Amino acid sequence: MSNLAPKGKRAASSWNSIKNDLIAYAFMAPYLVLFIVFLLLPAFVGVYASFTKWGIIGEPKWRGLKNYTKLLNSELFIESLQNTLYFVVLAAIPLIVLGFLLALLVNQKLRGRNIARAIVFLPHVVSVAAVGIIFQWILERSSGLLNYYLGLLGVNPPINWLGDPDSAMPAIAITTIWWTVNGNMIIYLAGLQDIPEDLYEAARIDGAGRWQEVRYVTIPMLMPVNAFVIPLTVIACWRVFGQVFVMTRGGPQGSTFTIAQYIYETAFVKFDMGVASAAGVILMLITLSFTIIQLRAMKVI
Repeated sequence: MSNLAPKGKRAASSWNSIKNDLIAYAFMAPYLVLFIVFLLLPAFVGVYASFTKWGIIGEPKWRGLKNYTKLLNSELFIESLQNTLYFVVLAAIPLIVLGFLLALLVNQKLRGRNIARAIVFLPHVVSVAAVGIIFQWILERSSGLLNYYLGLLGVNPPINWLGDPDSAMPAIAITTIWWTVNGNMIIYLAGLQDIPEDLYEAARIDGAGRWQEVRYVTIPMLMPVNAFVIPLTVIACWRVFGQVFVMTRGGPQGSTFTIAQYIYETAFVKFDMGVASAAGVILMLITLSFTIIQLRAMKVI
């Protein structure tokens, strides 16, 4: 009987473990069903469609790599890639750096910091359409708010922010930074609050100043957060669409025409789902490649 007791305990422990797993999967099931139906299956369908000629209506016809060949020979598609890369360079770095600096600021033990956090986060709840319309008004050449105040400072003639190919994409990048930097701030703020205070006290005992605390304690301890924020930010910048569509529709002279807009117009204006799916696959491979390179550089993988 003494030999049977451990086996019984092991069996009970095994059953409890299985039961806990089943409960966990039951709670995960609603999300998993939605993920499979609305994300995973459409992704597989999109990959398949990228090898076909398909106009939404009718049966897809196999074309092999012709859609990809057409894209690589398309000046408009190459231009959309270049424009999107330009936007990534303009927006991603400020979004990461400013998000971190804002998190440091609102993490200080100062009076009114909760109000400051709410004010900084407030733009995040505004829809992309509202943001686009607001900044169209702010950046308007003749009666825009920004040019009005620049005029008071002696800047003349008024700058055609959204009508000049040289300034349109930077203007959209500034709009995007104002709208979304608070998301990174919240993530960094959560990471800052998880850093043990003992580490800062030990650094102060060793004579570290404020900058040295940030450099040798804060930044290294936020590496897991960076491994999440940096790829997420870069991917979001590669997928930019809403603010571009509302503010410039890809103009002027195609200077803000992004790959996401190329996919949209190819699929829902020209009804060429095969080429649009191929462009989507290329976008997925680009973002995946950038993510792997970033995580490798950060020694996460």
